[in-house]
Order: sequence, then structure tokens, then C-alpha cells
Amino acid sequence: MECLSDRAYASREVLAEDIVRILREELADLLRSGVALVQFDEPVLSEVVFARAKAGSGGRSFMCGALGEKKPIDEELAFARDLMNAVVADFPRERTAMHVCRGNWSPDESVAPAGDYRALLPHFKQLNVGTFMLELATPRAGELEVLRDLPDDRRIGVGVVNQKLKSVETVDEVLVRAEAAIALFGAERVLLNPDCGFATFADNPLASSRIAEGKLKSIVGAAARLRDKYGV
Repeated sequence: MECLSDRAYASREVLAEDIVRILREELADLLRSGVALVQFDEPVLSEVVFARAKAGSGGRSFMCGALGEKKPIDEELAFARDLMNAVVADFPRERTAMHVCRGNWSPDESVAPAGDYRALLPHFKQLNVGTFMLELATPRAGELEVLRDLPDDRRIGVGVVNQKLKSVETVDEVLVRAEAAIALFGAERVLLNPDCGFATFADNPLASSRIAEGKLKSIVGAAARLRDKYGV
């Protein structure tokens, strides 16, 4: 960031070396303590691909306030891919995951990045994480079928509830989304998750604790029924 990180680092590439080292140390500590799955949150990929197109060349939304440089899209995505792969290198792939955010600062869906995952799919294929935790409950995410070409050894965390909506999805509504994913990927590859977190801001969460608990309860109920059905 201008006038801040440039006091200590000559470039973002040099800064990234320290960030990768710190994240690798944290990942090692978590796995050593017995954590089954470590998820990395990547909030800028969809910003780079979708928000710039919406705002015009070089555009920026709230999500990308900390992105200090505006380089070509392919270059930005390659940079992110290489950094993530450096973080997880030599760790068990099945115990790492990446979440791709699509904007979680406002309940207004119209202001967040929109578009399917087609533009990100080539980069997903080159990422060495075992699971992709993706937002799929919002219509902004496009068609699930776009993801059918992901490598067969990767799991898909399917967003089955929209954390922005005040209405609580029923177990049956969650099951519809989950079954659609299972039909594409197989039950053994599908995980269920909210589209994003329930408390982007600690002092002003998008969802009340009551709504968040209700949505999580629906996910748990749907997961139990799917385990009984598919034996996974």
C-alpha cells in the first residue's frame, strides 16, 4: 500500500515473501494441532475479474481497497495462484481449502461482483488446494455446471445458504442445491457451507445470531439426510 508497505518493502513481490512465510508457519501450527481442514480466504480474485469489468478498466470496489496495484487481470490471477501454491507447497493437499469471496459488505446484491466462475476456472485447475469453498447460493455466482471441469481429486464446498438474506433457507431448499452438486461431482466430493461468513463486521454483522444459527441448522439437517442417503 502506498506510503505504508513501501517504507519496508521494495515491491509487493518482496512483501509477498514474508506473507507466504508467515502463512506457512500458521498452516503448519494448525495442522500439527489436529485441525482437519485449513481454509484460506481469497477475497480479491472475483474483484479482479468481475468488479473491474463492471466499474470500467482499472475499476475498484470496496473489496479491493487493499490492492495497491492494478495490473492486467491475467497477471494478477497468476500472481495470486503462485502465492497460494507457495503457501501450501509440501503440505497435505486434502487438508487445505480456498474460499473465493464475492462481496460480503452489504446486503444489496446489486453492488457486489457478479459472473460465473468460468474466468477463474483455469486458475482453479492450477491451484494445489484440495477443496474450493465457493459461493453458489447467490444468483450472482452463475451456473454450477461451469465447475464440472475441475480436477476429479478436488472437493467442492457448495454454498447452500445466502448469508445476506434475512429469510432462513429450509432443509429442503438446501437439499435441492446439494443434490444438484452431488449429481455433478459425486457425494464424496461435495461439502456444504454458507456462501460466506455471517459477521463481516464484528460490530455490524449482516446476519443476526438468530438468522445465522437458523441457516446453519438447515445445513446440518440437510447434511445428516445426505449422509444417510449416500453413506458418506
